[in-house]
Amino acid sequence: MLSQQEKRYNWNKKYSKYLIKKNDFDLLHPTYYEPYFLKKLKKPYVITVHDMIHELLPDSFPSNDVAALQKKEVIKQAAKIITISETTKNDLKNILGIPDHRIEVIHHGYQLKKKQNEITNQDSQKDEYILFVGARSGYKNFNRFIVAVSPLLKSRTTLRLICTGGGAFQKEEINLFKKLAISNNILQANVSDEQLDSLYSNAMAFVFPSIYEGFGLPILEAFQNRCPAILSNSNCFKEVAATAAEYFDPNDEHSILNAIIKVIDHVDFADDLIKKGEERLQHFKPEYCVQKTISLYKSLS
Repeated sequence: MLSQQEKRYNWNKKYSKYLIKKNDFDLLHPTYYEPYFLKKLKKPYVITVHDMIHELLPDSFPSNDVAALQKKEVIKQAAKIITISETTKNDLKNILGIPDHRIEVIHHGYQLKKKQNEITNQDSQKDEYILFVGARSGYKNFNRFIVAVSPLLKSRTTLRLICTGGGAFQKEEINLFKKLAISNNILQANVSDEQLDSLYSNAMAFVFPSIYEGFGLPILEAFQNRCPAILSNSNCFKEVAATAAEYFDPNDEHSILNAIIKVIDHVDFADDLIKKGEERLQHFKPEYCVQKTISLYKSLS
């Protein structure tokens, strides 16, 4: 029996095919790589490539995953390709040999939220926890991060790691926590957007240990909520955060641990990252993303 999500997806695809057949539009911009529209489409189309994770880290996905093949097929005939970072653009060029002139980099826009209470004092009044946001499998590098942070959690018994998103902990993760003797220091919570903002705001730091990403929206969420960001030194994270984060080698547990200690033990340094993060947000205003996307559409119509 199909789930509601599958039913909505099938209905949406059927309706999209109907509209494509009518041909009453100037340009198509599909939301993903499934090539269902290629045979009937008579107008140009744009495709957005978010990352090249399937191509660079195939072991992180099931053997029957067809995303990489579909992506290659759809990219081949696209009038223009949008990438959400220079990092993804470079990966796309290197892996599939796409020429520079076919690719347009348009960063994600981030809608700033109104602050109910402007913070004027130092951000030293943080709760004793570190925040991890999102999925935890494969290239997200969660297990190595846990091993890296475990000595800190064991030595500081009041310090917690809060994980949100990604669902409940799996049996393998729970066993790892037990093995490292840190089960009581790690919590998982599924939260609303408002609760997530609160978690960012009160955390001593947000840690993003991924081996690879195409962008990294949680970084901007941390900046918005005045949370110091500690990130793996992947190219896209540096592109997003610039000097507004502390970086570490995601393959080196000592590097991860040292970066966390540097931020949570030095209030002035953490406050400096917070200020730089707020400044960095100005580079990702939604209107920039909208204006560049509309300009691209107009150039093809």
